[in-house]
Amino acid sequence: MATIQTLSQTEFDRRKSELATQDIIRKEVHIADFEITGNSIRIDGVNIPLSEHAFSRLLTLMRIPKAFAKRLKNQFGEDALRQMVSLFKNSGKRDVFTLIVDPKSRQISNILPAGYGAISNEGFTDFVERYIDQYNLDVTHMGGDSGGATINTISDAGIFQVPGMNNEVFQTGVSFTNSPERGLEVTPFLNRLVCTNGMTSRGFEEKYSLSSLSNDNIEKFNDHMIQLASTGFQPFGFIDQIKKANGTNASLAEVQSALSGIMSTDKHINYEYAQRYLPLERSLNQYKMLGVDTTSLTKKQLAAADSGMSVWEVINGVTNFASNQNKFRINDHKMGNLMVKAGNMLTKKNYDLDGRMDVNPFANGRSLLNTNESDRMMGNLN
Repeated sequence: MATIQTLSQTEFDRRKSELATQDIIRKEVHIADFEITGNSIRIDGVNIPLSEHAFSRLLTLMRIPKAFAKRLKNQFGEDALRQMVSLFKNSGKRDVFTLIVDPKSRQISNILPAGYGAISNEGFTDFVERYIDQYNLDVTHMGGDSGGATINTISDAGIFQVPGMNNEVFQTGVSFTNSPERGLEVTPFLNRLVCTNGMTSRGFEEKYSLSSLSNDNIEKFNDHMIQLASTGFQPFGFIDQIKKANGTNASLAEVQSALSGIMSTDKHINYEYAQRYLPLERSLNQYKMLGVDTTSLTKKQLAAADSGMSVWEVINGVTNFASNQNKFRINDHKMGNLMVKAGNMLTKKNYDLDGRMDVNPFANGRSLLNTNESDRMMGNLN
């Protein structure tokens, strides 16, 4: 078994202080009180850069259909789209929005409806530390950025094996995250002991969310933690889901999505480097050898195309990168988000190739009916 590295108290305290300096800036504004100028929002005479994600969120909150906005942008350009938004916001509406400003990049990173509560990173880490001490948890990952903060923990009391799968031994724990959009979330966290791959998911039934640290919310959360601890922090149905993922091959579309997740963690990670964790190119070459141009396949065709790798192998390719790569200095919060992506893939209700029959007596153009039988059945013959 591989050794899981955990944070010392000194390192925890250092990262805690670091997270306290990364809190976002929030400002509630009426829609009529700002102007869109190029790639910025002008408020009180000051231009603040607007990220693409924040602009997309603005379209959603203003109830402008994204399909319409995309057509307008493609036909008439970015300026036309922003002019349309400016006209729309001056149409008499008095909506109130919450602007989320990243103090590091000094840009608006998100736009939320009015009244969204916020839990500071300092409040978040103080809150989490109480439960780390209470349940004797060890911290494996801890980090944050303008998108929030993540603390992953494991418990010495939570070790289990998937029956019939020798390498699938897990140590369980809890993942705590804090984000502007979702508040404080708690989900089961799992470390695969054979390689220390870590994973969590918002798809687990045991996920719990808090929008504020009120006494009532904390009391309910205490009950939730007691229930989680009583099962050794093991999510319901996890073993069956692993067996299903291990017995189902991933589609090309699923591998492409997983590979994109890896590459999105750092701009310096290129396609070739990511292949060591998910060899998508080898899969595509198998199709090219059969004369199939995979670049011309539709989304549905990619979702129906077998990658030759099981869903479980793909999930572990992602978690292997998120847990063990050390070439790129990627913070634990981004890696935590990637572990969530892997966990969400595991907990999908249906994999792309679920229920596929490997046996097809009518492959290669074979038909059950000859021409006369077909015509007779369809009423073409009297």
